[in-house]
Amino acid sequence: MALGLLLSLVGCGVEAHVEDLRTVKRPDKPNNYLICPKVLCVGAVDEEGPMVDLTPEKVLVAALKVAAAEDNTSPAEVNAGVAQIVFIQRTPWLRFPDIVHIQAIQSASGRTGVALYSRSVYGYYDFGANKARARRWMAAIQAELRRN
Repeated sequence: MALGLLLSLVGCGVEAHVEDLRTVKRPDKPNNYLICPKVLCVGAVDEEGPMVDLTPEKVLVAALKVAAAEDNTSPAEVNAGVAQIVFIQRTPWLRFPDIVHIQAIQSASGRTGVALYSRSVYGYYDFGANKARARRWMAAIQAELRRN
């Protein structure tokens, strides 16, 4: 019975939708991690996100390059209106889906804030997986932006 449930979760489709990270409503579970410039995000963030002197488009191109280098990752949705790309990354063995949102937020000063929200679809604890993913992806995005 448990094996059947597990196998049904592995193959299930996941719907991942754009959520404006400036006002995202986070669950009361510890299996998510938000990096966002505090000046641009209304709610609590786990870590301060960077502000860059590049266009939102350049930030999202860098995010696409980073995601393409990640294993088991595919784009789920793109929304130009809020300058966000949503990805699904599956765990290596059991292929559980996690959702990663990357948003380029234009500030009033003309700078662009880079926000990243990583969350598990299933479970309560993630043993730090979303924090590690968010930090790894953000570091790679920043490295890619420095190359531009």
